[in-house]
Amino acid sequence: MSYKKKLAMYIPLVDFIADIIGSHCEVLLHDIVDAENSVIAIRNGYISGRYLGCPLTDLGFKLLENKGYQGQNSLVNYRSRTDSGEKLISSTYYIKDEEGTLIGMLCVNILNSPENQASKILGDSLTTLLQNVPVISEQEEVTESLTPSLDLVVEEAFKKVSSRYKVPVERMSSEEKSAIVQELSKNGIFKIKGAIPKVAIRLKSSESTIYRYLSNK
Repeated sequence: MSYKKKLAMYIPLVDFIADIIGSHCEVLLHDIVDAENSVIAIRNGYISGRYLGCPLTDLGFKLLENKGYQGQNSLVNYRSRTDSGEKLISSTYYIKDEEGTLIGMLCVNILNSPENQASKILGDSLTTLLQNVPVISEQEEVTESLTPSLDLVVEEAFKKVSSRYKVPVERMSSEEKSAIVQELSKNGIFKIKGAIPKVAIRLKSSESTIYRYLSNK
């Protein structure tokens, strides 16, 4: 069976989960082989503004780079947010082929508001169903930005890394800029076509400088 046929078997689950939980729940199916045009099924995409053909998130690219999916079936109850600042509780199920190679992700994102107690119910249910999967605690920061374009994926990833530095880009040393580039690389951001010139602009550096930083691994 081709990987596309295997992924297609999960498409009915997108509607199934969304129908059970309701309109406050966004459900997506990702084809990670085509990471830049990853979304192949979606319900309630109004929550994040995403649609068919949108790319993986920053967390998705990071998982691909560091192979964080190995040895577990899913990642449940972590925190994410949309471009508009909406906070969500998210869970991702890893879809693998017969050899254990990751081919897709089934993602559930529930609006995390005081009036939406269904999010807690779902979290408890997932924990019960997936007893061997570690649950992310409230204190642990696992942030995913739910964005509809590759440009925004790169921008959000850059913001997260650079925000740890207390000086503006203009005053950063070459060592600090290199550290930012190295972390973005570990997070898989340079898997995205055109990410290097975008990062160069944000760091106020040349593309050749970014390549030099990457070669200093």
